[in-house]
Amino acid sequence: MQSITRREFVKRTAVAGAMLTSIPAILEACSSGTPTSNKPSKLTIAAVQGAEDGPLKKVAPMYQSQTGITMEIVEFPYDQLFEKLVTTFQANGSSYDLCMMDDPWMPKFGTMGALQTLDSNFGFTRDSDIPSIVYDVGTWPPPRGPVPPSEQSKAQHLYGITIVGNVEMFMYRKDLASSAPASWDDVLANAQKFNKANFYGYVIRGKATNPASSDSLPILWSFGGDIFDTSWKVVLDSTASIDAITFLTQKLKKYAEPGAENTDAGDRDRLIAIGQAFQSTTWPAEVTGVVEAAGVSQVVGKMAYIPIPKGPSGKGLGMMGNWLLGIPKGSANGSAAADFIKWLVKTENMKTYVQNGGIPTRTSLLNDPTLGQANPYFPALAQSLAAQPNWRPRTDQWNAVETIYGTAVNQAVAGLKSPKDALTAAATQIRAAMKQAGYPS
Repeated sequence: MQSITRREFVKRTAVAGAMLTSIPAILEACSSGTPTSNKPSKLTIAAVQGAEDGPLKKVAPMYQSQTGITMEIVEFPYDQLFEKLVTTFQANGSSYDLCMMDDPWMPKFGTMGALQTLDSNFGFTRDSDIPSIVYDVGTWPPPRGPVPPSEQSKAQHLYGITIVGNVEMFMYRKDLASSAPASWDDVLANAQKFNKANFYGYVIRGKATNPASSDSLPILWSFGGDIFDTSWKVVLDSTASIDAITFLTQKLKKYAEPGAENTDAGDRDRLIAIGQAFQSTTWPAEVTGVVEAAGVSQVVGKMAYIPIPKGPSGKGLGMMGNWLLGIPKGSANGSAAADFIKWLVKTENMKTYVQNGGIPTRTSLLNDPTLGQANPYFPALAQSLAAQPNWRPRTDQWNAVETIYGTAVNQAVAGLKSPKDALTAAATQIRAAMKQAGYPS
């Protein structure tokens, strides 16, 4: 990603996210985005600038040549895209017919009533070749887990279709280890076994806010911990949660790289790619962009990719980071925009999308052996999606919550606070923030 990324964005937008409260119901009632059968001359897509929209830019001209509809993709850096979409939705603007959305934004946009429904308006149904969790993440209110108090009376509808099937996974040096780690205890044992001078047993992505949050949440969940329970009660200071962060920031840290509190994804990728680390969590774009990139990496073909290992809970839970396409309420070209989404997710078109660097959600493509040769993480991603990965809490307060939580984990990684003290303080702050936003205390 260019400019400010998802990893850095949360810290800067926590205050802004809290201030941007739900748009009044008048937006829902007065939308100009009624479906139309008229064929427009152009569709405009608001997209994130970087690896996520690169494949989309490559296949959109195919649709243009087949339909005669000009496809204009307007790119913004991560933080600017969020701000641009919020501003557009507040004004019920018609600038964009489609928008790319990071899945943690869905609670904000769903609460705002900012998107056109894809199921009731345009006939979208679930495809058995696409895991149900992929549709669930684009549904509002969320079909599982706690529902924000203001959203509990709303009917569920599909508002977004995933086009970037991100799930956080695990990678390790298969040329050194005889078997894959099945549990986090195995991860720790391997970290100790393979750690040596200038070769680190585990890489911690410990930079404050989003990086530390993203790196630690799969461990937190796999240990049976969480930030909230199913009633929005804060459980970050529970025994399971504290045990998880203690495991990461004290046990694994013994074998981690120096300065882990400043490490982000790019630093992790570099350590893995130059052959200076054994294992870590990873995202799909890191694999294809760096770790398995010919001419860039020294470990091409030496890494294995698996779902997140199991913890004391008996589960290994990856984290979703899907990018979705939705149709803003203000677009007057809803039907044509919906047709583009349907075209893009067709198997043959999605295969072309994958061949141009896209990350699919179709099980048949993820298990395609030919595609898997160029994308060695595909089998692990298929398994991760089938295992129902977790998503970040579905609340429009997530930016503020993640800033608090990710700061606390960073403090524990840096040794500034004990895991217990860091999480206890963070839990107190999150309770206050959620109570102020109208959630149960």
